Amino acid sequence: RPIYILFWVGPFGNEPNFRIDTRLCGNCVLTYDQRFLDKSDAVIINFTEANTRSVPSKRKRKRDQMFVFYSTESPYAISTLRGIRFRDMHNYFNWTMTYRRDSDIYLPFVELSRQDGVFNGKTSSNYGRVAVQRVLDKKRRGYTALFMAGNCGTTVGSTIRMALLNKMQLLGLRVDMFGSCFYKWAPSGSLYYPFAAKYKFYMAFENAEHCRDYITEKLWSNSYEAGLVPVVWGPTRADIEAIAPKDSFIFYEDFKRPEDLVQYLNFLNRNVTEYRKYFNWRLQKPTPAQYMMVEHGPQYQRDVGMCKMCRLLWEKRRYNNVTSVVPDLYDWLMKKEPSECVL
Repeated sequence: RPIYILFWVGPFGNEPNFRIDTRLCGNCVLTYDQRFLDKSDAVIINFTEANTRSVPSKRKRKRDQMFVFYSTESPYAISTLRGIRFRDMHNYFNWTMTYRRDSDIYLPFVELSRQDGVFNGKTSSNYGRVAVQRVLDKKRRGYTALFMAGNCGTTVGSTIRMALLNKMQLLGLRVDMFGSCFYKWAPSGSLYYPFAAKYKFYMAFENAEHCRDYITEKLWSNSYEAGLVPVVWGPTRADIEAIAPKDSFIFYEDFKRPEDLVQYLNFLNRNVTEYRKYFNWRLQKPTPAQYMMVEHGPQYQRDVGMCKMCRLLWEKRRYNNVTSVVPDLYDWLMKKEPSECVL
């Protein structure tokens, strides 16, 4: 019989279609139907529901069920902005499932990128000299950098990034800005990619500063999938280097002054030969051993996200040897985060 994974309440009212290849991950079924509570081997709780009023009662919980804490938000957005402390959630969860690499189940934002693109599913057509040239041929004069945001100043990080971007514009970088912050909207979904492809750079500025591993769709879907070179601010360089393709991004903090970065970006905008170097990582498709983030159709799916959860649950069913408890969720979430992340 299949293993059922119940997402108790979809994140922010959504029901994402997470990928589970039954051949590579195991026979698991993801459901958002709470009537499957008793049948489920794992129950995922989004951080917004992580309180005793919203989660299943401990008394109704089966002994062998794994309860999983889920979040794609930064510590600032959880604790500072929303004031959530999880005081009634001690020893409730068995696993954590977040964008942090030290989670029990690592869920990088690349998992939420499109299927059969640069990273997920059948990826071969997006690699090689022809594929890179196809990307470069879509660039258009006058379209230098793109930025999209819906958080204009709700977090400290979002305020800082807007100040940095405004400064760079004053210094001579052309940045086209879209999103609710600017009352100007870019196409979404599959229509975004042809719209964005004409730009050279995507300003992948996060709304949080130096939060561990907080690297969102701005890097994956908005930049790489659309064929743009990401200019990154927010994460540490070490966190970016751990998951991004080698020599594929420009890091804001590498430059002593914003003037230097603007000068470099404008130089790349004029120099096709130098700009092209940021796509060398796509000239040949990497093997899983070389770079684990790129999937290989039916041969390889990353050991992260729902696929990893499915594998762990099958191991638990077979050997009953997978168990753990998160004693203090707030401590796990906030410990070792620098002050600029949470203040």
